[in-house]
Amino acid sequence: MENKRKKKIHRDKNGREFIKETYFVGGKMKFRRVYVIEGIPADEFYEKNATDLDFYLNGDYELMNSEKDFNNHFNEQDNKEPDSLKKEDLNNLPFKIYTYK
Repeated sequence: MENKRKKKIHRDKNGREFIKETYFVGGKMKFRRVYVIEGIPADEFYEKNATDLDFYLNGDYELMNSEKDFNNHFNEQDNKEPDSLKKEDLNNLPFKIYTYK
């Protein structure tokens, strides 16, 4: 049976809260500070509460939600090929389209 205790939250001299995480290097015990916000590690808090704009500005593109990932399935509309444009529609555009053959 595992004995899991709630980790003690410490404060540094600037008032930020952190949890001490231990690891071993060369047979010696070292401590790492894992900063927390509202009792949740800062990285998890950021992933839960940030918007896509925040992810974009910080360069975390892999964390951004796309509509396909959000729905977890593909709609039939997504699999259809785009409608081909008629020549009449292309002539009415305010700019000229060049086609190469």
